[in-house]
Amino acid sequence: MTGAIGCPTRGGPAGPTGIREGLGSGSEQASSTIRSSICQLSHYGPRARRGVTKHGYTGAFGTQMSRALAFPLLVSTACVAAGDSAPPDSVAIVEIVDHDQDGDPVATDCDDLDPAVTTATERLIPAGPFVRGADDLEDASPARTITLSAYCLDVHEVTNAEFAIFLAEQAAADSPNADAEGRPLFDFLDSDDEVPERIVDAGEGRYTVTPGYEDHPVVEVFHWSALAYCASRGRRVPTEAQWEKAAGGPEEWLWPWGEAEPACERANLRLGPEGSDSGDTTEPCIDDTVPVGSYAGSPGAYGQLDLGGNAAEWVFDWYSADYYATSEAEDPVGPDSGWSEQFPDGAGEARVTRGGGFATGDLAATTTSRYVERPGGASNGVGFRCARDLAP
Repeated sequence: MTGAIGCPTRGGPAGPTGIREGLGSGSEQASSTIRSSICQLSHYGPRARRGVTKHGYTGAFGTQMSRALAFPLLVSTACVAAGDSAPPDSVAIVEIVDHDQDGDPVATDCDDLDPAVTTATERLIPAGPFVRGADDLEDASPARTITLSAYCLDVHEVTNAEFAIFLAEQAAADSPNADAEGRPLFDFLDSDDEVPERIVDAGEGRYTVTPGYEDHPVVEVFHWSALAYCASRGRRVPTEAQWEKAAGGPEEWLWPWGEAEPACERANLRLGPEGSDSGDTTEPCIDDTVPVGSYAGSPGAYGQLDLGGNAAEWVFDWYSADYYATSEAEDPVGPDSGWSEQFPDGAGEARVTRGGGFATGDLAATTTSRYVERPGGASNGVGFRCARDLAP
C-alpha cells in the first residue's frame, strides 16, 4: 500500500515513509532510505588519455595531457541561498570542515551547522579555472577556459520522496502543487507518454509515492519546479557551467564517470548515440529510472553520482546556441533569454538540460553535450539536483 506523505513537522520525527525533515537555516534532511555512498577520492595529476578526447566522441588515436588543478582548503565561508536571480539579503554562515581529518579538500563537507549535510549529501567543487565546451560541437564551441567560484553540488538527484514532501509543504501553505506564481510543480496531468506518474495526489494536501520509487529521481517536473524546490531548501539550481565542471572534473573527462566507454554497469542509459541506427535499435540498459546512487562504483571526479544517465537534469541557464562563444569568463549564469529551433513542434523558448537519461543515447551523457527543453515542459526523463554557492 502506498504510504501518504503529509506535511511534516519541522524537526519532527520520521514519518510513515521513514523521512524526517529539519528546515533550520534552509537545510534539507535526506531521506533515510537514500543510499549513502561516500566516495573516497584522490588527487588527480596530469595523465594521458588515449583513443578519445574531450572534443569529440571518437578522437584521433594519440595522447592528450590534462591540466592539473590545485585544491585549496576552504574554511569559514558563507552560504548564499540564491533564487532566480540575485541572492537574498540574509546570508547563513557556514563552516566547511574536513570531518575525516585526512587533509583532502576534495572530500570537504559543506557543513551549514546541520548534521544532515555531509559528504554523503553534498560535495565541494573548488574555485578555479576549467576548460568548458568542445570544438567539434556546434553549440558548445569554442572550448575555452572559464573560472568559477567555489560551490557545493548535491551528490544525488532530488528523489520522488523528497519532492513529495515539498508538495505537501506547498499544500500546507495554501499553494497545492503550485509555485509562487501559480504554476504547477508536478505534471499530474501528463499526457505525452504512457509512463505512470510516480507521485500521486491523494487529496487533502497528501501525496503518495508508488512503492519502490521513493528513492528514484523525481521526473515530470518543470524548470520552475527545480527553482522552487532548491530555493525552499536554501540552495539553487546549478548553472550549466557548474554542472559541466562537476561532470568533467579537473581531468576534463569525456564522461561523468571518467574515460571508460559507456556500459550498463556504469550508467543507466541507452548504449549508442541518440538518433543513430545503434541508438534506435539498442535496448536501454534499464527502461526506467533506478534509485539514486545505484552506480556508486562510477562516481564523478568530485563525488557526485548519476551525472550521466538515469535522469537528465535541469540547469539554471536559458539556452543559446552561441553562448559558449560569447559568455563571461567568470561565473557565467547563462543568457538573459533562450530560444531553440530544435523542437519537433516548432521553435520556442528553451532551457538547458544536461547528462541524458535512461532512454537517451550515450552521447547525451558526455560532459559537453547540451540538450534543450521548453521551460514549460515536463518529461519522464528529466529531473534535477541542487547546488550551494559559497562566498569568502
